[in-house]
Amino acid sequence: MHGFSAFNNAEDTLTFLSDSGISEGTLVNALKGINLQGVNCPILLNVCADDALLEACNLFKKAEGITGVSLSGGLLIAPVLSAELSLGAKLDAIASAISATAIIDNFSDDEAGVIAWSKNYGSQSTLLTHGMYEADGVDVSASALYAGVIASFDAKPFGWAKSHSNRAVKGVSASKRVIEYVDGECEARRMRQAGVAMILRDVGFRTYGFETTDIDVIWQSLDRVRCFQRLLAAINQSAKWARDREASELIWVKNSIETFANELKGNDVIIGFEVFFDPEKNTKATVTAGKFYLTVLVSDMPSVRELNIELVYSDNWNEVLINYINGGE
Repeated sequence: MHGFSAFNNAEDTLTFLSDSGISEGTLVNALKGINLQGVNCPILLNVCADDALLEACNLFKKAEGITGVSLSGGLLIAPVLSAELSLGAKLDAIASAISATAIIDNFSDDEAGVIAWSKNYGSQSTLLTHGMYEADGVDVSASALYAGVIASFDAKPFGWAKSHSNRAVKGVSASKRVIEYVDGECEARRMRQAGVAMILRDVGFRTYGFETTDIDVIWQSLDRVRCFQRLLAAINQSAKWARDREASELIWVKNSIETFANELKGNDVIIGFEVFFDPEKNTKATVTAGKFYLTVLVSDMPSVRELNIELVYSDNWNEVLINYINGGE
């Protein structure tokens, strides 16, 4: 069975596979893990022969033309298979090209192996994940579970602008490799600082990590990357009507973007913004040529990635105690 198909959700995809005689395996397990998260969003399934995996990835660039579903702002996964560096790197490249997020698997035996593997990536379009987990009685890779969690929370109002670390992962009952996780310096924190996300037992099983491996610290926050991707797509879509119209119409483009930004600010998606036609970019020559540059400055609402609490002894209030035991003298 080969081909590129679109389905309404994970449950419909599982039904299709079952009707095709496929009831077990990595793909089925991944879909079960996604379905456990209560996801109800389109799933594009690309099935191919083992020796055609890299070439098949290119079809994701044509997803909208083939299926009518755009993957811009979406998620790309190849459960378990993406642990192979060649395939993981290809998914990373495709995600960068279409403004999506690739979620890559890793199953190294120890922390050193995980961190060494993470050094192969340096992209703002990829979320590196580690581990295999038991869910619904089968082994499910971290990439599939993370994809389900992200898609589930993305569906909430402005959910695409949030960090999806510290989210409950439904259905998970055990981890195949237990990762040291304590307050302060530990294996889990060191792996996260290397840009690797995982699922840990912490008041149930929860996601831990939502960072990229980009060299620029600004774009190491995956929620910021995904927020800006969605904002740019929404702004471009809303401004399409102004193309080839009179230049005076640009005031309405500016006003609509400001209205949209005010809504984002009111919902704590951004802290502040400024929209303007920069005189340094919009010169006499560019205006004559019909080329205009609209600058949108945005400061998104940052997420708390690490909270360090310092407990320090102080004797500043010992006099209060002395006064109290002396009867208030």
